[in-house]
Amino acid sequence: MALPAPDNVVPLGDHPKARARLTPRESADVLTGCRELAVERMARSLSGMLDKLEDDLFQLAEKAGDRESQNTFLDARAKAREKRPAMERAFRSHFVDFFNRKVRGQGAPAGAGPEPGELTLVGTEELEETIAVREMARKLGAACEGELSPLSQRMGYLLERPGLDDEANPLSPWTVCGALKDACDQLGASFKVRLALLRQLERYAEAELQGIYHDVNAHLVERRILPEVRHDVRRAAPPAAPRTSRPAAPPAAPAPTPSDIFGTLAQLIGAALPGAAAAGAPGAGGLAGALPAGGAAASVPASFLTELTRMHREGAAEGAVAGAMPVNIVKGIRAAPQSASLGTVDAMTIDIVSMLFDYIFEDRHIPTSVKAWLGRLQIPTLKVALLDKAFFSSKAHPARRLIDRLAECAIGLDEANADGSGCLGLVESVVERILADFDTDTAPFEAQLARVEAFIEERGTAEQQIVERSARLVEQREREEIARAFAEDAVERRLQGTQWVPPVVREMLESVWVRALAHARVAEGESSATWDALAKTMDDLVWSVEPKVAPEDRKRLVAILPGMIKSLVEGLRRGGYGEPQSDAFLGALVDCHAAAIKSGLRGLAAVPEVPPPVVVAASPSIERELVPAGEIRVEEIRLRAQKGAVRNVFTRTGIWTNLQRGTWVEFGGATGAQRARLTWISPNKGVYLFTNPLSPVAAVSISPEALAEQMRLGEARVLDDAPLVDRAVDSMLANLRGGAAAA
Repeated sequence: MALPAPDNVVPLGDHPKARARLTPRESADVLTGCRELAVERMARSLSGMLDKLEDDLFQLAEKAGDRESQNTFLDARAKAREKRPAMERAFRSHFVDFFNRKVRGQGAPAGAGPEPGELTLVGTEELEETIAVREMARKLGAACEGELSPLSQRMGYLLERPGLDDEANPLSPWTVCGALKDACDQLGASFKVRLALLRQLERYAEAELQGIYHDVNAHLVERRILPEVRHDVRRAAPPAAPRTSRPAAPPAAPAPTPSDIFGTLAQLIGAALPGAAAAGAPGAGGLAGALPAGGAAASVPASFLTELTRMHREGAAEGAVAGAMPVNIVKGIRAAPQSASLGTVDAMTIDIVSMLFDYIFEDRHIPTSVKAWLGRLQIPTLKVALLDKAFFSSKAHPARRLIDRLAECAIGLDEANADGSGCLGLVESVVERILADFDTDTAPFEAQLARVEAFIEERGTAEQQIVERSARLVEQREREEIARAFAEDAVERRLQGTQWVPPVVREMLESVWVRALAHARVAEGESSATWDALAKTMDDLVWSVEPKVAPEDRKRLVAILPGMIKSLVEGLRRGGYGEPQSDAFLGALVDCHAAAIKSGLRGLAAVPEVPPPVVVAASPSIERELVPAGEIRVEEIRLRAQKGAVRNVFTRTGIWTNLQRGTWVEFGGATGAQRARLTWISPNKGVYLFTNPLSPVAAVSISPEALAEQMRLGEARVLDDAPLVDRAVDSMLANLRGGAAAA
């Protein structure tokens, strides 16, 4: 039975913004833009999720309680790595297909699984997989409701389907989860492997999808598609809850969206003013009427703007003082008599810009020299914010993007390096042009933003060349480390299998022979003839120094000695022994053979007691080495620990270092702090490669164990490389809300 519409509900077709309908062509163009924006963002998100999955699945395999589960996780990890390009292609293709079908009002394509509510005959595994996908979509839909609900309303407006529900939305979680399922189907693996991978993807999808819906909503608002739709409106009421005697809890305040960030900041500042309520100052409830509609700027006196222009143009000739901390001059402007002519909203705008630069000056991720030049943008930024409140609301605003990109290009700055000086020179030049050229039009910001982005792109090209050369070196070093580990294991197993090995022979095998075996494995492989020959020579050597009780053993020793000595000389050469060292060892070996024969003639009781090697417990230590890689140098950092020490990073240090590509880290050392970005992770041993073309040491290769140890010691820290203005706004909101709660 149809329910009558409530009196306070305005039909979507009567909405003032909906009366001027878009033409079919315009709607199609906007929908295409949404699809391209979403598919590019989701494809990048999937790539990031797959980066994280490898480490996660390996950790799950380590913690698995049974062999079958462990194999499932390891198979999923191997398949995801092997089939990754096919998965990414399938996701993109199937997402576009799902999107287009829903735009046309069609159901899921054949093989995509039944639509919600549709019944069909399926096998047990297919049914379980379908249920898992539906549940995943349901959870994502509930988690993203704040952004999904207005997005569905806007998509319904474009498709002329006012009652469009979330499931029918072309960008719905059901579309995303269907494409993820099809991507996992590319593995060609068992049902359990596909399901394990799908469930791991679910862990990351929520945060990624929230951000994508947020950006698509902003994209539509910029095109005036229902810009004033409420983000907390739900079209379908939830099932009625059972009546209880307890009062309902008040709903949580929704997070501010881009369009109301300035309003939220202004309200919080207004509420914090002394005597705000008594004096009638616009606080949390009264500012709405004072804010300019539609994000337009309030009327700022022309004389005030002229004075600001004079101030920043006269300051252009002064320059920034190297090493000096900048001063927040916006606070002084707020206290100046000229500010008395400003309205409430403009006065609060000055307060917000002042707080913005307070954060910038305190941010330890920005080099001091760059803070000095960013500080000279205080007055131009204030003018921009007074003229256009979208500075706070739109991440695409040219002035906001310029500040973000200047901070980004300088995060790895090393002023002592020539390239670092070039970066600082760019920052200086850009700021000087803004001070000289900016009046009221933002065109100078756009022009300088293009310069900064060109610099960042050029640096990215240089960085990629560093990554390629350094990654080849790291892989070669890893092969050598792996070969040495195999060689050490082979020698250790052979020594453990015998009672009597003279110290001189043991020491030679544990050092020189390990190097010879490792060299052979790197050059020719473990099953090569050279490896086999070295292993046989080691067996013969160990046997030759054991007591010779039986006459047959003494005869055999005499027979094999010439060939064994020849092989020993070759092995010692491979292991790095020169002729004097080889002669010294062979001389000592003659004494060992004589002792073996004498001990055999006297009986085994005459074998001298050899105490087991004394292992001195030592704390793990950081070892550094500069390794040349063509024209650049790679600093190799490893954690050296005794055999049998705990290798699990988190268990030993309590610090988790599961970093993602793109993360910036600051390393401390004897030569000072050095910053670099994670650009490559070795598929063999998980070694991290950090690079920075602005640093004298362009690349740092470090194992996860060594990075965790450095973090534990305070010698390394992860840098927050989120956009600078985003960080500042988040900090301001948190501080203002914290102050309001304390009050």
